[in-house]
Amino acid sequence: MSKVFISYRRDDSAGFAGRLADALERRFGADSVFRDVDDISAGADFGVVIEQALQQVQAVLVVIGTRWLDARDGRGRRLDDPGDYVRREVELALASGKPLIPVLVGGATMPAAEALPATLRGLANRNALALGDAGWAADLARLEAALAQWVAPPVSPAPVRGRRALAAAIAALVLALGGGWWWLRDGDGGLQAIVGEWSAEVAYPWNLTLREHYVFTLADGRIGGSASFLGVPRALEAVEWGDGRLRFLTRSETVSGNEPPREMGQLYEVWREGETLRVRLQIRRSHSVDAALEFTAQRQ
Repeated sequence: MSKVFISYRRDDSAGFAGRLADALERRFGADSVFRDVDDISAGADFGVVIEQALQQVQAVLVVIGTRWLDARDGRGRRLDDPGDYVRREVELALASGKPLIPVLVGGATMPAAEALPATLRGLANRNALALGDAGWAADLARLEAALAQWVAPPVSPAPVRGRRALAAAIAALVLALGGGWWWLRDGDGGLQAIVGEWSAEVAYPWNLTLREHYVFTLADGRIGGSASFLGVPRALEAVEWGDGRLRFLTRSETVSGNEPPREMGQLYEVWREGETLRVRLQIRRSHSVDAALEFTAQRQ
């Protein structure tokens, strides 16, 4: 089933839309993207298929090129025609309440609300991302990170080489944590102050801010839970509790353009500070370590 709907005007941005669809299917799985040229069979009712697809997907991308706003036919500006399919797609997407991201391509700028038909003016309130040829890989990575809030990647076994590399990385991080403890030592009851559900606004170093959620549990002396990274909940690993601080690791992958997936480890340190939770996050890649992020989480 499709996860992402791409709306575009063929004579404005078909090339960009096709390239984007291919990249997203590599990231989120085969058949994860709905695009009319690929997914509407000959003889099918175009409007019905579009409406059904928009009901099923988790997110919508509206690809806007330099001709998107002012494209015309013999009757005038196409967006002013209530029967225009691009207009209809955007209207349905806005009405659905699904996450919608305008994607600016070919040097296009975001249309002003007053330049749009009344039924499309909500589009002008959506935060846009740009895709350019020169910075395609970095731009695509930002878009994929935004989509990851709502669209999960496919679950598949990691290749043997990938598993070995990841195991080595995890082993190194566990050693850095002093071996990692899954079980709470007697007398360390201070962990109860951290147990529960928390959330925080996290400003990542890619011009992206997301609300992340953290769940910490304690059952039979065992520390468990999850921490979301880029909007996706991830299991706690290499857990350690000591000196009033909880330390743990989560894992993820990043994909840019045609490059193979790269593994990342997220090393967390968490402690109570008054009624809030302080969090220090360090993102570790195969050959580099990002500067630590620090932020405050509130109890839910």
